[in-house]
Amino acid sequence: MGRPVYPLQVEDEGSTLLLRRGAINKKTWGKKMSELDLFGFIGMNRSVFATFFLCGVLMPLAVVVIAYLFRNFPTVVRSGAMVSTLIGVVMLTFFSMSSQNALFMMLTMLSEMAGNGSEVATGFLTSAGMPIGETINPPGWMMALSLVQVVINLVLTVYVFLLAKWDNS
Repeated sequence: MGRPVYPLQVEDEGSTLLLRRGAINKKTWGKKMSELDLFGFIGMNRSVFATFFLCGVLMPLAVVVIAYLFRNFPTVVRSGAMVSTLIGVVMLTFFSMSSQNALFMMLTMLSEMAGNGSEVATGFLTSAGMPIGETINPPGWMMALSLVQVVINLVLTVYVFLLAKWDNS
């Protein structure tokens, strides 16, 4: 039967990257991915990342509102809501970081295309001040800030669900 078919599969064949779009689109099966295809994927990736980022920014507000609404429930119920929220914070962080890492994989692919002579990719990377023909990694401060944000969200979630005093009583 052969290998399983995935909706989007990138393969490295020699120095050329090929894109397979699964059985859905037989016209492009096995054809070389162009810069335009890659720019399209980068655009979709940024849209997904922006959605996750917006959710990450609004999530602390939602946590405070929900914790306030749950303030009179028993500790067991508040603890359950807190655990659910903590899982949400971790999952949102995972998805956001996965989307961000996918961007840097695509930029590395674009850099390889530029290294193989693509004028469009070379122009784009040069104008953005990125290296050509090299792996492009996220800056260290980006990872550090993400981890700090996660720790703050986790600590504040525990605080507002279990320790905060909402009433004057």
